[in-house]
Amino acid sequence: MKLFGKKKAENIEATETTESYTPGKKKKGYVKFIVLGFVVFIIGFTVFNNVKAKNAPMPVTTTQVTKGDIEAIVSISGNVASDETKTYYAKVSAPIGALALAEGDRVNKGDVIYTYDEADLERAKKEAELNLQQANGNYNGSIEKNNKATDVLEGRSIHDINTRLDEITAEIDALNDKITEKNNRMNQTLTDLQKTSQDVDQNGYADSYDAQQKNGAPDERMTEDGETQMSLEIQNAIADVQYAINNDSEIQEWNRQINALNEEKQDLAEQSSAELGALTAGEKSSLAAARELTELESNNTIADIEEAEEGVKADFSGVITELDASEGATVAPGTKIMTIESTDDVRVDIQISKSDLSKIKVGQKVDVTVNGKEYEGEVTQIAGTAKNNASGVPVVDGKIKIKNPDDGIILGVEAGNKIHTDKAEGVVVLPYEYIGTDADGDFVFVIENGILTRKPVTLGLTTSTDAEIKEGLSEGDTIVTTDPTTLIEGTKVTGVSLE
Repeated sequence: MKLFGKKKAENIEATETTESYTPGKKKKGYVKFIVLGFVVFIIGFTVFNNVKAKNAPMPVTTTQVTKGDIEAIVSISGNVASDETKTYYAKVSAPIGALALAEGDRVNKGDVIYTYDEADLERAKKEAELNLQQANGNYNGSIEKNNKATDVLEGRSIHDINTRLDEITAEIDALNDKITEKNNRMNQTLTDLQKTSQDVDQNGYADSYDAQQKNGAPDERMTEDGETQMSLEIQNAIADVQYAINNDSEIQEWNRQINALNEEKQDLAEQSSAELGALTAGEKSSLAAARELTELESNNTIADIEEAEEGVKADFSGVITELDASEGATVAPGTKIMTIESTDDVRVDIQISKSDLSKIKVGQKVDVTVNGKEYEGEVTQIAGTAKNNASGVPVVDGKIKIKNPDDGIILGVEAGNKIHTDKAEGVVVLPYEYIGTDADGDFVFVIENGILTRKPVTLGLTTSTDAEIKEGLSEGDTIVTTDPTTLIEGTKVTGVSLE
């Protein structure tokens, strides 16, 4: 209460002071009044403007929806590789001749990449020709021998021949037995006659003559030289037996039969030998196969040598990536000489991530950039399985064929690739910056009766900058292009066209 009284007293005092007339004090009070009024004016003006601004439409930019084309492109890097590789192996056994190349050298199709020593090639060729000649000679000789054997046999089997040979042997033995038996008999007769003749010559004549002389009555048949009729008969008998031994008709017939049997035996022996020399069907087939195999190998060797005589040539243009032989080294067939990777048939190896896998398809066109130069490409292969890359992320291998390679292609370098994955033509297309997204989906703002209105849209093909509007807008519609994140639905706006 005192405070109130004091304040009241102060007010009374102030009143009194004001009411007292002082020129200087009167002027000071007037200035304060003016300042206070100006402040009130400023505040009121600001409040008025704020109220006015709140009720005034907000300006936004707009544009008219048009149709156009949109194309989705996936950018992915990869490494250039050859799509055709050939490793050259020695086809002949000979020293390497000229070989003036090194790894990394480029070669053109048809270039001689290495040669062989000419003298060694000539020897190898002559050897192959002789092998071929020998194989043909052996085959023809065997066939000729077989044909002769077949003619000799005339359909008889080796069993029949051997049976007849046994029979002939038995017949010859029987005839020889007969001849021996008869010769023995005749020789025995001859021996007996010769012995009798000897007895007569030595004893018979002398004893008979002496006896007759003693008796005084010599035989009138005896002659003075001691010959008698008996002796003559014995000598004639001996002569007959000797003649028979040498000229007996029966023995001669038996000998003739033996000779005939021996001739037949010789013929049969030849037939038996022919049978052994005749070829079976399997032997003929094996012999023909051996000749054909030698002929094939020899002809291939000769062809390889004739090709090597001109020098081994590159089958395509490319780069030597491996060189395993040196000039002057003797190589055997199958020795690795070098590897060439084509620069006419090249590709780019890429690794496709999970996010891009659904977009990339075989046959899609690709813009390939190698060393700053662009080439035409096409996706030709996508692997059916994934593998982890160096970072442990699953990726799928893919291949891009470079369709127009040239000398600017360097194997192994990195290539940039823009894969044209999808394209839509004559559709409603908007920049992504005009499209808003919230929990309810994608939308754009339009102006309806001066009010900012949210309009849902359905997106189709999208790129990093644009999107196809499949539903929600039509060509000719007007949309707000101001950043949708700065706008609030329901705001009064006034549109300012971008055009």
